[in-house]
Amino acid sequence: MDLFTCGSSPLVPILPLIQSLFGIPSSSSLDAIEPTMIWSHKKRGFGEVATPDRKPAYNDLDVFLGIHSMDVKEKVASESTAFQNFDVFDVLGDIFKDRDSRSYHKSLSNDDSYEANHPELFAPDRVLFLDGVIQSTLRGDASYHESIVHPALIAHNDPKRVAIIGGGEGATLREVLKHSTVEEAVMIEIDEGVVELSKKYLPQWQDCSSIAHHDQAATWCFDDTRVTPKFEDAMAYFIDGYHTNDEEEDKFSVIIMDALDPNDEIPFAVELYTSEVFIQSLYNALDENGILVVQVGEAPTEHSPADETGHFANRAIMKNKLEEVGFKR
Repeated sequence: MDLFTCGSSPLVPILPLIQSLFGIPSSSSLDAIEPTMIWSHKKRGFGEVATPDRKPAYNDLDVFLGIHSMDVKEKVASESTAFQNFDVFDVLGDIFKDRDSRSYHKSLSNDDSYEANHPELFAPDRVLFLDGVIQSTLRGDASYHESIVHPALIAHNDPKRVAIIGGGEGATLREVLKHSTVEEAVMIEIDEGVVELSKKYLPQWQDCSSIAHHDQAATWCFDDTRVTPKFEDAMAYFIDGYHTNDEEEDKFSVIIMDALDPNDEIPFAVELYTSEVFIQSLYNALDENGILVVQVGEAPTEHSPADETGHFANRAIMKNKLEEVGFKR
């Protein structure tokens, strides 16, 4: 079926209606196989390449919606916060090939098969997009959030107070709370809406039920008594509180910047990686043995241009400024 619209509204919201009207089993018997819907959604009249007078027509979500070969591509949520659009999809196949749709559909049955008894092993991947940019996946949750937290907290001799910049989906906070030495985790996230929507649609990211070393731990990470959430501008928080090294504010053992990529074409993202005042305030906010961890985007390959001349110029600027204010590698 090919649907075409001249309006600006997406057709994705009517997919459930289409499936209910046309996704009818070929027979009325109880063991009839439910048909599988494979779909794609493409914009019309836009080029793949950016022009001087406008941004690239396609973001990550547009490209994702346009893929037609996924065995499962189901919308979980599409909502807006006060700051950005929040989209979550469950997916199987194509670029997410680690599980097959046959095993997934079998896991939904009520038989005595291995798949049905262990459905969590065959479930689709879950993908989060913020303003159309892919932010996190269920499959990549552990590898990303464990690596951005644990090396730093292990390297510090006694990490008691940790700050997290961004990280609204809650997984970075979850990993920080696994350390028994941590007495306070301050999370500075401007968008409270992302935290609430993540609690509803990304519960695995904020699940702290496995933490047993702390008497006041909670199933939902933000209910842990060690957590101090601050829903405000992180740049303003650090600049106002630590603009000089003589501030009376409590210092941090570790600061983790789990924010936008340095190559995002967003003014706020540029400031995060290039503002000398902000970078100096991060240095001032750390204790004598403090450690700063920064998420700086995808790793370069042998074919990538130098950061200074390529898409990651902001990353190069930050590296230089970190050394200028006193950070050591």
